Amino acid sequence: MDTQKIAKYFGFGTNKDFDMMAHMVGNFDLKGEPGKLLGYELCIQNLNQIRDIIPPDSPVKSSPQAMIRKSFGDSFDLYVSRPKEGAVIYGTIWDLTPRELELVREWELVDYGMQEDAKAMAVNSKGEIIQVITQSLLKEPRDVDRIISEENYDAYVAPKEEMLKMADKVRADYLGTHS
Repeated sequence: MDTQKIAKYFGFGTNKDFDMMAHMVGNFDLKGEPGKLLGYELCIQNLNQIRDIIPPDSPVKSSPQAMIRKSFGDSFDLYVSRPKEGAVIYGTIWDLTPRELELVREWELVDYGMQEDAKAMAVNSKGEIIQVITQSLLKEPRDVDRIISEENYDAYVAPKEEMLKMADKVRADYLGTHS
């Protein structure tokens, strides 16, 4: 692995969990460490709060809300973040290759308008402040159902096995069209 190309990616919610990230990127030898994302708050959106807008440059003519509804049904909650001065999110700082980061972006529906890429600062397990990449609701709408501030929150708000299976499918579909 070319260490010059490694990105420090901050995973929160399900993305703080090794199993989820391994299934998402297809690498069961991932390296990560506990970390804190600075200046963002962890939130949960319900299905009706997920963006129902199709950006002009989206790869498909379906909104993020419609895509998630099609995959998971009419009731679904998920983790998102949004900027908030003084807030902290607890998660994992992963070392990802550019290809793995592409797979995370696909899962997170960044190019489909679900949320945006964000460069942020995080504190790693040694207490050092480092720059990371993550996703966040940077643009409106940024509606959420609730805010999670605990350090030891449950990584999954949806059934874990269902999420892992869908991560495998999204990765396989993406690699089938982008290999």
